[in-house]
Amino acid sequence: MVALALLSAGCEKLQPGYYLTPANYPTLPPTLTPTSPPETPVTPSPTPVSTTRALATPTLTPLPIPTFTATPSPAATATLDSCSETEGQIVRASFISQYTGQPFRYRVYLPPCYASTERRYPYLIILHGLGEGMDDSQWDRMGLDEAADLGYVRGSLPPMIIIMPNGNDARYAYDPGPLPDVILNELIPEIEATFCTWNDPAMRAIGGLSRGGFWAFGIAFTHPDLFDRVGGHSPYFYDGDYTPINPYNLIETAEGIERLAIYLDVGVNDTLVDDNLRAFVERLRRRGIEPEYVINPVGGHDEAYWAAHTADYLSFYAAEWPRDVSAFPSCHDPG
Repeated sequence: MVALALLSAGCEKLQPGYYLTPANYPTLPPTLTPTSPPETPVTPSPTPVSTTRALATPTLTPLPIPTFTATPSPAATATLDSCSETEGQIVRASFISQYTGQPFRYRVYLPPCYASTERRYPYLIILHGLGEGMDDSQWDRMGLDEAADLGYVRGSLPPMIIIMPNGNDARYAYDPGPLPDVILNELIPEIEATFCTWNDPAMRAIGGLSRGGFWAFGIAFTHPDLFDRVGGHSPYFYDGDYTPINPYNLIETAEGIERLAIYLDVGVNDTLVDDNLRAFVERLRRRGIEPEYVINPVGGHDEAYWAAHTADYLSFYAAEWPRDVSAFPSCHDPG
């Protein structure tokens, strides 16, 4: 199996903050011209995808990640103990979405020793907010990869793959937009066919901040069989007209969401999302679901708050994942 990845050109410069408020909440964006969606959409499987394909529109130069042979060599197996890397890397890629007719961009954090271990890694899909400078660069800019590296070196976090999609490429501001279809039917199969991921629902998590929290819970609540954990960091919930994906309106009707571990947090100074977040938590509790709900004593609806808690977020998502990479399945194992 070939694990194809692309080298990042580096983190973007921090852009001026623009944060969602009721006054500047976006209206319907310009209409896109999508191509016809797949006749038979591909959905993520609890079992690994065994084929590997190149990205449709690679943006940068491929990394020197080795081509794996059918049977791991003793030398390759030994790298589980001998690899001394302490930093992972961010790679960037895109594909042409059949739902939007446009490129869909994303970033991937690959953990230390990813290229040498020949193992399948658990993975997290983490979504950004809505506003100026909020795209697939946001979590990278806020140091999520550095937090993952530090947790790995200290032994407090397992090595993991982190997917950072650019929701703006799929009408992020529009509730009936194609983002859930793009993530479920295109991004996840793309990731699982391209990288060595551990494709078991117990090893797959999803979360997001602000608007990204809305989308993460909407996707998890409509497909709870595909994820083990879902998180919302200052999530922007509201009682909207479009109910098929709106998590605020799905709590009473969505089937199987009891199986999900749920994390919600907000800063005490965040007056944008606090009321609806409390109402969301109360709705969960009335259904008998008790989330991990954290109100931090400092913080507003801004990047300074989220950046300060990246390690907390990763600790939640990775709480049940093995710490020892030797416990991960081989990348040569299709199941």
